[in-house]
Amino acid sequence: MDPQFVSSLQDRLQQLAFASDTETLQTVTVSLGQQYYTTAACIPALLTVAKDCEQWQVRQLAAVELRKRVPKFWDDIDDAVQQQMREAMLKAIIDESNDLVRHSLARVISSIAKSDIPNQKWGDLIQFLYKCCQSPTSAHREIGVYVLDSLFETIGDTLSAHLQHLFELFAVLINDPESLTVQVTTLEALGKMADYVDPEDRSAVGTFQGLVPPMVQVLQKCLAGGEEEFAQRCFEVFNGMLILEAPLLNRHFGDLIEFSISVGSNQELEDSLRVMALNFLVWTTTYKRGRLQKLKIVKPLVDRVMPITAQEDPEDEEEDSPSRVALRVLNVLSTSFPPQQVFPVVIAHVLQYMQNSDPMFRKGAMLSLAITIEGSVDYIRPQIGDIVTLICAGLSDSDTAVRRAACMALGCIADELDEEVARYHEKLMPMIFSMTSDSNPTIVKYATNALDCILESMGDASLAYLPQLMERLVALLESGPTEVKPIALSAIGSAAHSSGEAFAPYFNEVVARIKHAMALTGDDDTLALRGVATDTISTVAEAAGRDAFRPHLDECTQLAMQGMEIDSATLRESAFCYVGVMSRVFEGEFAKYLSYIAPQILQTLRMDESSAFGYDTDEDPEMDDDDMPLGFNTAISDEKEVAADAVGQLFASTTTAFLPYVEEITAELIKLLDHFSDTARKAATVALFTFVRTFSKIASPDPWMPGVPLRVAIDENTQSMIKLVLPAVLRMWEDEDDKMVVTQLCTELRLIMKDVGPATTIEYADSISKHLLEIFEKKAPCQTIDFEDDEDMPDEDEMAELDSLLICAAADCVAEFASAFGDAFEPIMDTFLPHIAGYAKPSLAVSERAMAVGCLAEIAKNMGPGITKYAEALFPIFMGALQDKHAEVQSNAAFGVGAFIETATIDASPYFGDVLKALFPLIQMSDNTNNARDNAAGCVARLILENADAVPLSDVLPAWIGALPIRGDHLEDLPVYDAVCYLLKNKRSEVEPCLPALMAVLKQAMSDPDTLFTEESRQYLGSL
Repeated sequence: MDPQFVSSLQDRLQQLAFASDTETLQTVTVSLGQQYYTTAACIPALLTVAKDCEQWQVRQLAAVELRKRVPKFWDDIDDAVQQQMREAMLKAIIDESNDLVRHSLARVISSIAKSDIPNQKWGDLIQFLYKCCQSPTSAHREIGVYVLDSLFETIGDTLSAHLQHLFELFAVLINDPESLTVQVTTLEALGKMADYVDPEDRSAVGTFQGLVPPMVQVLQKCLAGGEEEFAQRCFEVFNGMLILEAPLLNRHFGDLIEFSISVGSNQELEDSLRVMALNFLVWTTTYKRGRLQKLKIVKPLVDRVMPITAQEDPEDEEEDSPSRVALRVLNVLSTSFPPQQVFPVVIAHVLQYMQNSDPMFRKGAMLSLAITIEGSVDYIRPQIGDIVTLICAGLSDSDTAVRRAACMALGCIADELDEEVARYHEKLMPMIFSMTSDSNPTIVKYATNALDCILESMGDASLAYLPQLMERLVALLESGPTEVKPIALSAIGSAAHSSGEAFAPYFNEVVARIKHAMALTGDDDTLALRGVATDTISTVAEAAGRDAFRPHLDECTQLAMQGMEIDSATLRESAFCYVGVMSRVFEGEFAKYLSYIAPQILQTLRMDESSAFGYDTDEDPEMDDDDMPLGFNTAISDEKEVAADAVGQLFASTTTAFLPYVEEITAELIKLLDHFSDTARKAATVALFTFVRTFSKIASPDPWMPGVPLRVAIDENTQSMIKLVLPAVLRMWEDEDDKMVVTQLCTELRLIMKDVGPATTIEYADSISKHLLEIFEKKAPCQTIDFEDDEDMPDEDEMAELDSLLICAAADCVAEFASAFGDAFEPIMDTFLPHIAGYAKPSLAVSERAMAVGCLAEIAKNMGPGITKYAEALFPIFMGALQDKHAEVQSNAAFGVGAFIETATIDASPYFGDVLKALFPLIQMSDNTNNARDNAAGCVARLILENADAVPLSDVLPAWIGALPIRGDHLEDLPVYDAVCYLLKNKRSEVEPCLPALMAVLKQAMSDPDTLFTEESRQYLGSL
């Protein structure tokens, strides 16, 4: 080894370690890469510096650089030199007094072992480490266990062959009498060893479970001593063990939950420690839902978490605190468990807290309500009036924090139940208006956001407020607090959306202000306003229409494109949103911008995200895809998601003009199906199915016809796109563990079959059926990811709302299969019928019963005469559902009975009396909840068309005509007015007494543009 080379290398490393400016850093880094790190000579040289240099900073840097170079150069070094280096390294790590340098040397040893051990070299390393771990000197024990911990990262498979010996060693070290460092490092090593415990190896699982109590005692010791860093490392281990397949924590799971909630509730501890404990509960609920449910501790957990929400929050909204993480626990509980298990417990506390004289409890009540709405949407829908009243109490509270929390609650519920909340505008709008003028800028911010949420669905109801609304929003945009301006601008867009043509008087002024904001440059706050302006201008354009906005199109598009050139992910995302909406508004006219926009989208979809995690895989060869964090959305992945959303709409709108870009972008979208971000995968799925749909639209085919084999051929381009998209999507589906991605996939399959027909799925029906069946059996990966075994599966009669949405989407997909395949659907029906029918049981939730009955009703309509075979199975389900207490189920049953009688080939007239008796209460309904009255009227019409002589018309017609015209479900217009035409054409005497009422109904129906008629009925009724 050349001493001059070593000395020169050490000088360079000293310069790098103590550099104080970027230029020196860059210069020295380049010099090292070009002059020193090009041959294997750097390996012994770096080791010499790492063990002999006086300055620990340089020793550590040398060790870090050595670890990076080992994978490239170690095998090029002579065997004798390698052996000398191994011995020197082990001596150096024992002699080293600095912890950071010791740890870096341990990583070097681990990196060399990765090469040596599989090649039967360095056989005495493990023996050396065991000796260290058994040394009476605590520093040696620390070194031994730390190196073993590092070795699990490189030669874990080799170490896993010695699990029993390691268990015995770690059982001693976890109880080390002197060193907390030894205990914590042992706990971390156990966490890594857990990856190698076979779930089927009961002995190994049992042994590990026996080590959990001392592991928890180590964590307790860290907490008691205020050792925050150690405690965090311990919690990270426990969090990681939650996602393992092996049930290592099961035996002590209840104790772990109790420990975590006790720590999280203990106000004498540092907030940072409490936050860690509460985050463990978040992870637990996310990954061990079944175990929590089995222990029946959801209610006690909510009861213990709720008081924490009433504690103080730091001023920085980005900073975690016990109260904020407690709210996160409530949110994940509400989205993971059936709403009837969580929301009633939460609302009981909310009502109690709202009576508390301490405003912090009232604040906690409002925030808890806000955070649990997401998982309880359908459950709380019938209670919306009471909840709005509760929120109004918060909005009028004397305390600022309570009013702010109430605004957040209102924003959350308006996001989820927009139409229902909008009905209470007379109660809410005056209060929100008042709060937008509050002296507290935080109140103004949240009030304006709530206003934005409500406006989205107010429709014509917004017109009464428009002058006052625009005056206030423009004032906030002009001179409001910085953080309020983007929200005010967004609310202006929502006002334009709701008010439609009535927004015209404000159009020019608003567009001018938005264009000004679209050209802003400056700090992050300014760019955030520019981004919202770019979003909002497209909303205004859509509301105003293409003719009104056309004069502004070029300028606004140029501003959006200029925003793409600024180094801001926010502006690029906003520009992509703009592109998607504007292409929908202007369709083919927007094609002139494709030459700039399409390459920008392609550039985003191809962006490398490895650097976004702080990892440089070129610099660190040991880093691979498996080391990437799971479920972590970087700014780049968010941008890819928005770009994928935009590109689907862009192709759909510009059609043939987009064809030159399709091949490359399709390839990138298919890659995106394998992305770590669930929202990116979902966006790619939607875009790819949109591409299939658009190719079919371009081909302008004849309308597809149900049946297999195909009765109407599809064009070559559409077929080619199907062969690209379907296999790729099905590969993703095989292992997809996110419910919302699978829900979206089922929705897209349904829509593509509806638009393009059986050609899309004919070659993939078996695979799709298999995946759909898994969903109904609750065995899909996305349903079982947090259940370790069948015992952990939840009660089949209760489901979280996300689970319910998934099953409903699968049911809709099955129903569309029936429409596309027609009589050929029979084998699929045989498979699915018992599973779907099982969800119609009275013991199940309303949403599940409605889903099952609705799905079977759609199948009865879509399948054609082939449905006759299933009369004995379906008819009792429909008739039983007509007696259900809930209008949604009754409505679907009414449709199902009518559809079955219409399509089946058997004579159902003997049952007409029972059907009519069951329909009568629905016909008599004073309102049309869930379109129950409309569907009942449609069913009666189908009975008349099927066999009018079997219907007691004299008794039925007055009530039937009294339920007309159709108000909500206008598809029921078709059988209703066909039946009216039949009765009039055949001059049925029973009609005469009802003729005045019938003619009034017809007049009203024919003046309503939403009313549907068959062409024959329209002509006949128009001639009367």
